[in-house]
Amino acid sequence: MNISNNNSQQNFYSMPRRRTALAAAVIIAVMGLTACGGDDGRDGSPGAMGVAGTDGTNGTNGTNGSNGANGSNGVDGANGVNGSNGVDGAPAFPAATILIASNGGGDTNVRVRNESLGLLNTYNSGGNEGLLVDSAGHLVQAQDAVAPASIVTACNAVARKTGEASRALTGPSTGLATPKGIAKIASAGLVVVANVGANNLLVFGAAAGGDQAPLATVSLGTNAWDIAYDDIADRLFVAQTNGSVAVFDSFSTDLGAMAPRIFTSATAGATTNFHGIDYDQAGDRLVVSDVGSATDASDGRLYVFDNASTATGSVTPSVSIFGPTTLLGNPVDVQLDGSDVRIAEKSNDAILVYRNIFESAGGDVAADVVFATTKPESIAVLAATGPRAGATDITDPNTAYTLLTTSNPAGGPAGLLFKTSRNLGAPAQTFNASGAAAGLTGIENVVLDRNGDAYIAFDAGAAPGIAVVSALDGRSAGSFNASRDRIISGAATTLLTPKGVEIADDLGLILVADTGASAILVFSSCAAGDAAPLATLSGTGTPWDSDYDPLNDTLYVAQTNGSVDAYDNFSIDLGANGASRTITLSPAATNLHSVRYDQRSDTLILADVGSGVDATDGALLTLEFASTANGSTPVSKSVSGPLTGLGNPVDIAFDGVDLYVAEKANGGGAIQVWRNFLTNTALAGSVAPSSSVAAVNPESIVLMPKR
Repeated sequence: MNISNNNSQQNFYSMPRRRTALAAAVIIAVMGLTACGGDDGRDGSPGAMGVAGTDGTNGTNGTNGSNGANGSNGVDGANGVNGSNGVDGAPAFPAATILIASNGGGDTNVRVRNESLGLLNTYNSGGNEGLLVDSAGHLVQAQDAVAPASIVTACNAVARKTGEASRALTGPSTGLATPKGIAKIASAGLVVVANVGANNLLVFGAAAGGDQAPLATVSLGTNAWDIAYDDIADRLFVAQTNGSVAVFDSFSTDLGAMAPRIFTSATAGATTNFHGIDYDQAGDRLVVSDVGSATDASDGRLYVFDNASTATGSVTPSVSIFGPTTLLGNPVDVQLDGSDVRIAEKSNDAILVYRNIFESAGGDVAADVVFATTKPESIAVLAATGPRAGATDITDPNTAYTLLTTSNPAGGPAGLLFKTSRNLGAPAQTFNASGAAAGLTGIENVVLDRNGDAYIAFDAGAAPGIAVVSALDGRSAGSFNASRDRIISGAATTLLTPKGVEIADDLGLILVADTGASAILVFSSCAAGDAAPLATLSGTGTPWDSDYDPLNDTLYVAQTNGSVDAYDNFSIDLGANGASRTITLSPAATNLHSVRYDQRSDTLILADVGSGVDATDGALLTLEFASTANGSTPVSKSVSGPLTGLGNPVDIAFDGVDLYVAEKANGGGAIQVWRNFLTNTALAGSVAPSSSVAAVNPESIVLMPKR
């Protein structure tokens, strides 16, 4: 099943390539081996030195003659022969995290393994069919073991525990029959499901939950089992159970309204029941598995089709693998990792791995790795990476981005979002967050996750909450839609006056600064509806904003009493033991509203509103050595005064060089930019910003990467 671009915080080890001769019914487990390039064999030990010969005996003295000659020395022993060099091993598998779903005997566990299939984690996801992991680290999985069928979304896919928060699309309106393979179209915020038993594909909003009707139903002439999406060409490939592949061009544009191209294998009588499919963008190649008869444990096949983007009609595969040595019986899923392909072989209870599949000669060739596992159903492979900054925490100014702001004018439309170019062109409305969601007004902060989904705090009316809008950047001039989006709201949330919102993607968390509750409320980023917080951080004051540093695992909280709480090792206890450090500024700040941490310089950048009714007393402040600061800490830079135009700087955004400010009070509101903010020593005291543009009472500002 197709996956998106992903990451993991695991530490990995590898496994050597092992070519194994296999009898038809023998599976050799390879778990626990460590892969590395083979070292040269060590030199053999030198042979022992030969024993020196003894001196010869002196000859007896001749009578009135010369002395006898001395005996010659013995010959030294020969040196030992050096050992020959060892044979180099095969290259290691690239570091990765592999998620495997099984579907036998009611098994709904996901097993998380490293690239050499060593076990890292196991949890019950509630799903049993096709799975993927998206860019924000969410597990998305089909479920058809228990009626009604569903699509489950669970956060923190790699490190989660059984019972942690998840949501599901389920109910009669969904039209789900027997969902199998799934793919995500991240740019449009869509999930596509192969709906076996109904001869169709279903398209849902990726952020939605509950009993939602699909946004589109794509009728097929036969059942589809799995799908793969090319996000560059906007092309969907569908593996069908009649042994054909359907290809939908411009899929996200018309959602399958145009008839697909169809191609089949030219191998006469061989292709009968396609199941797994994955696409190699670089080589324009498809890898497709054929189960054949589901009751035959020996008739499975694996194919490679070249020029997949234009294939039509009868196509001769460039690689065909089949036969008793392969152990291909029911290969229900395939997953490419470069040129390596991993196969969920269900009838023979194994994960099979073929190295360099595109160079294979094909035929009855054994897999390079055979790993015993019971009834594997689906595989997802994630490239290994370390902790990464959030989507809006851009640290490279060369990154393409626009500015995204919310507007919250007194008595005016308070559900609008605007885009502004980084050169500060006039703000343009991009989204109406009110839409059909009654009471979704008074929007405050907005932040984006790695999927491009927006999390928007709103505090007007009797039911404050968080609106989650899928793929905001692809929804130009759109509005909230319950079929695509969702709301976190209700009594159990304990939300009163939510302000700053922060996303910790790698932890699967939403961090909400709630001034009414005087606390940071921590929710799962997969939460929906009336969900209780996972944790409540009371802190030492009233929080307005926060920023999470994933590299050092520290949460910084800006408070309206002018101090900053720092929660070190935040992922360990979610702040249950209280703030690790409380930083007070010298000279003192009075009313902090925004905080950003710059990892490269270990600096906190803070915005101080001062008095909310004074349009002249705002300030921008910095604190160096933030990762160890504690107690009274001197301000390293202060920008304030009449030339700055700072009255109520309610939010800031930083790209590693330039600082952007949402100034709400002065002149009806503005977006400011301060170029080279940390390094330009002239930016201190009462100085004008580098540039500014009028904006109607901006409440929040973030950097929106261009997708």
